[in-house]
Amino acid sequence: MIKEEMIKEQFKDGFKRFFMHTRRILLAFSLAASAASVAFADYQNINQATAADRLEQLSKTLAQGSYTHPDDIDLPAVSNVSVKLREKTIELNNASIEKKYGRQESGPSFSAGTGHSWLVSHPLQDGRVSSTWGNRTLLGSTRHHSGVDIAAPSGTPIYATGPGVVTKSGWGTGYGQYVEIDHGNGYVTRYAHASRLMVNAGERVGAGQHIANVGCTGRCTGPHLHFEVVKDGQRRNPSTYLALLP
Repeated sequence: MIKEEMIKEQFKDGFKRFFMHTRRILLAFSLAASAASVAFADYQNINQATAADRLEQLSKTLAQGSYTHPDDIDLPAVSNVSVKLREKTIELNNASIEKKYGRQESGPSFSAGTGHSWLVSHPLQDGRVSSTWGNRTLLGSTRHHSGVDIAAPSGTPIYATGPGVVTKSGWGTGYGQYVEIDHGNGYVTRYAHASRLMVNAGERVGAGQHIANVGCTGRCTGPHLHFEVVKDGQRRNPSTYLALLP
């Protein structure tokens, strides 16, 4: 009888050890499966991040850029920009640009009340300001952004702000494809980073004439128009002039 009881106890102990051992194996298997699942999910997330996704993220981190000099780098229009590049890019929505530069209709808008014969039409009929005129600081070096950048989809028509003669239509260092128009009286306008040029050097153009299409040629991080105003050989702040348009 005693021997039978001992056998039963040994059987119970053996079963308990077997159960605990099996439980440990199942637990280890479960943890390994979970880790593999997480690793696979991470791999999928990384693998599914396309070049377009990464470019979009870069565009959100960096301001949409244009360069008026080979060494220039375009940064968000924020004072004391740091190399952390986490500052929010100044981007005016359509309502803001309307308020600042005037209401823009579906076609070229004209004005005879700006006091400037060369400033009759908006260069773009819709868009958002992604970088304004002013100094930019990077790695302790301050550079001047001598125009205003207006972001718009690639292919958007660019219009001459006023009548004049095309003095340049082609490739420029930093500018990419660009058009330069001499309006007389010391005024010159430039339209850079175009995807397509619609006019040739020496051609006379009218106010609101389609002269190019928005693009991202030259040194830039996204499709936009880099617009410059030059008076007597000196670059001026385009915003002060565009604000005169209705």
